[in-house]
Amino acid sequence: MTVVDVVNIALSAVTLAIKVGAFADAAIRPSAGFKAVDKMPKLFWLIVLGLSALAQVATALGGQFSTSWNGLVGLIGIIVALIYLFAIRPQVIQFGGRRGRGGPRRSSGDSW
Repeated sequence: MTVVDVVNIALSAVTLAIKVGAFADAAIRPSAGFKAVDKMPKLFWLIVLGLSALAQVATALGGQFSTSWNGLVGLIGIIVALIYLFAIRPQVIQFGGRRGRGGPRRSSGDSW
């Protein structure tokens, strides 16, 4: 195993972790948060993020471990996951955080 193989496997693991993390985060956010910030519905993000992670796993299981992250589907998947994490997630969090908490977040100094 060469250094390039080790780096590719490490990058594959990191990109898969990002995709799975984005999927898990989208799963715990309330659907109303996506509607409130006028973004694609929660189901869309779950499908796209889930398919991107599954495509990478399928590629890796098919014996292409070193290329599971850098193929066209893998690169599109990581771009989608990063868009969710850095553009969509912060807006949805501002709406209501995790499941079970409705309404906008308040600062810790606000009194009820």
